[in-house]
Amino acid sequence: MIDAPAGDIDRLRRPLRLGHVLVTLEDLLIVTWRVPEAELRRHLPNALQPVIDAGACLVSAVAFRNRALRPAVAGFPRMRSSQMNVRAYVRAPRSGEPGSVFFLGLYVSRAWIAGMSSWLFGVPFQYLPLEVAARDEGHGVEWHARSPDDHLTIHAREADADVDTHTLDLLTNPHTAYFLDRRGVLRRWSIWHRPQAVRTMAVQQARVECMRDFTVSRPLPALYVRSVDYEVYLPPRAAS
Repeated sequence: MIDAPAGDIDRLRRPLRLGHVLVTLEDLLIVTWRVPEAELRRHLPNALQPVIDAGACLVSAVAFRNRALRPAVAGFPRMRSSQMNVRAYVRAPRSGEPGSVFFLGLYVSRAWIAGMSSWLFGVPFQYLPLEVAARDEGHGVEWHARSPDDHLTIHAREADADVDTHTLDLLTNPHTAYFLDRRGVLRRWSIWHRPQAVRTMAVQQARVECMRDFTVSRPLPALYVRSVDYEVYLPPRAAS
């Protein structure tokens, strides 16, 4: 078990307001690949520059279960779903600092949540009936995610691995998320989360349909978080 560094996110918490969302993410797994810079740049808006690590860019598939997704002020209704985002790690347009991601794909297991997110906030969620499951029977965590249409199959088992503090901070602590809305406009939102206890995992199988656009080799050790509370500061704003 590793305590993830707090990084810059620790000072970015905001007072909760109308539009903000609270959610607990459960059985979260971050599976990361190194991607050639030229290939990733073809998928990034001109305003965003990728983070380069060991001569390559990093792209992660992040899958988890949402529990008690709810408006921050009212506290209800409370919604559940499974979700996956595919994200590239990028630098902030003005400062050039790392700590941001660009969503290459956003997927949720409930069609009505995908539709509502698009209608209310312009967030391009796609419906994907994925299932996320994890179990720990005393010999380490075993984690699975799959969808019936074969767009997604991931299997990972807990295993010791060395992950340096810089990479751990980059992968677990993005505080700003960028995306292109339905009109192709670059927008962003920010988040805050509580400290995370991370376990390293060996990826046994990983098939993510939208990663087929990239030349990748074996993924890095995956990172697993049993549960973490998030605050999401919506609505999205125009990128600046």
